[in-house]
Amino acid sequence: MLSKTIAQDSLLCYSKLNKNNVVRCKTACVEKTLISRYKSDSEYDFDFYYRVGCESKTVKKTLQSVKCDWNVKNGSEYFLQYMIKGTDERNPRLFIRKKCCFSSFCNEPALNSRRYWYRKDQSMLTIIRNKFNARHLLKSAVFILIVFLIVYGSVSVIMSWFKSKHLAESGQQFRQLELELMQDTSFEDSSIVDTKIEVTGRLTVKETAQLLSLLPDHDKVKYSKMKSVSSEESTKESKTANTLKAAESEAAVLGKGMRKVKIKPPLKTSASGWGHKLWNTVRTINSPYDILYRLIEHGPYQYPFTALELLTLFEETAFKMAEEPSLLQIEAEITVIGDIRGRYVDLHRWLQLTGWPPQNRLLFLGGILDNDEPGSVECLALICALKCRFPKHVFILRGGPETSTFRMSERLHPVITRAVQSCIKRMCSHMSFAAIIGKSILAVYSGFSPMIREKGHINHLFRPVTAEHMTTVERHIIFNQPSNQVGMYRPNPNSEGNWFGKQAVKRACKAMKCNVMIRGQSYTPYGYLPCWNNRLINLWSAPGCGSNFGAVLSISKDLVITPILMEKQQIEN
Repeated sequence: MLSKTIAQDSLLCYSKLNKNNVVRCKTACVEKTLISRYKSDSEYDFDFYYRVGCESKTVKKTLQSVKCDWNVKNGSEYFLQYMIKGTDERNPRLFIRKKCCFSSFCNEPALNSRRYWYRKDQSMLTIIRNKFNARHLLKSAVFILIVFLIVYGSVSVIMSWFKSKHLAESGQQFRQLELELMQDTSFEDSSIVDTKIEVTGRLTVKETAQLLSLLPDHDKVKYSKMKSVSSEESTKESKTANTLKAAESEAAVLGKGMRKVKIKPPLKTSASGWGHKLWNTVRTINSPYDILYRLIEHGPYQYPFTALELLTLFEETAFKMAEEPSLLQIEAEITVIGDIRGRYVDLHRWLQLTGWPPQNRLLFLGGILDNDEPGSVECLALICALKCRFPKHVFILRGGPETSTFRMSERLHPVITRAVQSCIKRMCSHMSFAAIIGKSILAVYSGFSPMIREKGHINHLFRPVTAEHMTTVERHIIFNQPSNQVGMYRPNPNSEGNWFGKQAVKRACKAMKCNVMIRGQSYTPYGYLPCWNNRLINLWSAPGCGSNFGAVLSISKDLVITPILMEKQQIEN
C-alpha cells in the first residue's frame, strides 16, 4: 500500500532508450517488447527490441483492455502479452510483451542498446528471416553481389587488356618460346658447322658500286620492250600471259607438285664491326637517284629521312602489296628472314651474307618494327625500297609489330611523325598473311587457325584490314603460339591468340598441302629451332635481341633448307 501514497505527478520514468532523458508519468511506466511478427514469445529465449517510456493515452477499444492498472498486482510490476493485427500483408500480426510498473525508474532497460537474441533450436538465418521478414534484404544482397562480380570481372578484363596491349606495343609479348618445347626439341651443338665468317654489314666502295649497278628497274625495261611490239600482238600476249598466270595460280591453290623438304646442318657465322646499335654518322651521298640508291650508299647508319621521302615510299609500297594476294605463291630458291625487330645493322649483315636483290630473293616473315629500336624506320624503309624496285624478289608478311600500334622515334616534327605513323599503319594493313614456298613449305608469322581447311580460306582474306577489324582467322595467324603441352588448340588467356600443338601443325600442313611450316615471333637460343619431327621450324633473325644468335633459312630450288646462324658480337666497339 506504500506505492499508493506516492503522488502520481512524481512518478519518474526513462524515455525510450536514453537513460539521461527522464519524463514524468501520471499512470505507469511501461517497457514494450516486440516479440515477433509471426511467433509467440514462448518460442524465444529473449526479446530483441525495446520501447520504454510512459503509458500512452489511447482511445482504441482494442488497446483499452491492455492498459496498465495499479490494482492488478496491488502496485507491483507485472507483464502483459497481446497481439495486434497488422494493416498489410507484410505485418499480419505483431506479438507484444508489455511490462507495467508503478514506481520511479522501474522501466530501466538492462542494456542501453538493441539486443538480438535467437532460438537455440534454429539457425541464425531462420531467426533473421522470422524476426525481420528480410526477403527484400536477401534480394538486395544478391543484387549487390551480382553488381560486385560484374564490376570485378570488368576491371579484371580491362586490366588484362591493358597489360596485353602494353606488352604487345613494347614488343615483349611472347618473344620467348615455351621452355618445355625448347628443352624437348633442342638440337645438339655438334651439328652446327662453324664457317669462321665474320660479317660487318658495311660494304666497300667497290662492293657498293657493283651493287648499285644492279639496281635498274627490270619491270620498266620489260615494259619498254613490250611497247615495241604491235598493239595486236601486245593484246594477244597480254591475254596469253593473263591466262597462263590464272592457270598457274589455280594449280598453286590446288597444291599440285608437293615435294619432300630436306634440312641441312646449320652454318655458323659471327657478327663483327660496330656492334648492333644504330650509329648516327654524317656521310656524303653522291647518288642522285631515288631513296634505295641513297640508303645503300649511306650504309648501316642512321639515315636523315625527310617526311616526303617516307610518305612517298610507304604509299608506293602499299600499292605494290595491294596487288598481291593474301596467300603468296613463291617459287623456291629464296632466303627466309624472321624477326629483325628494328636491328638495321643486322639487316645489312644478312643482306651482305646472303646477297642483295636481284641476285637473291627474300621473304620477310614480319616483326620488322620495334618500338624500342630507333632503327625500325630504317629497316622498314630499306625493305620497302627493295620491294618497290624488285616486287618479284622481295615479299613481306604481316607480323605482330606491324599489327600493333607503332611509335616512331621523335626524329621529325611531332605532327609529321604522326602523319608518317599513320602512313605506316595504312601500308601494313595491305601486307599478306601467309606464303607457300615451292608448293611444299608454309610460311606464317606465328601460327595457324583451326578455321582454315584449305588454301582458299587464307587467299580470300580481305585486305586492307586494321587491327581493330581483324577476323579471328587473321588474329590466329599472327598471335597463335606453339606449346608442347597442347595437342590441337587451347585458349591462351595472356594473348590475343591460342596455343597450338603438334597435331595442329600436322593438320595445318595437310590442309595447305605442305610438308613444313616456318614461323617467327619467338626467339630461341640459336635463332633456329626445328621441332615435332622437323615439321615446325621456329626462326628468329635478331642476334643480341633476347638471344645470342639470329638465323635465316636459305631454301634451294630442290627445297633443301640450310639454316644460317649469326652469333652476336661479343664486344661492341
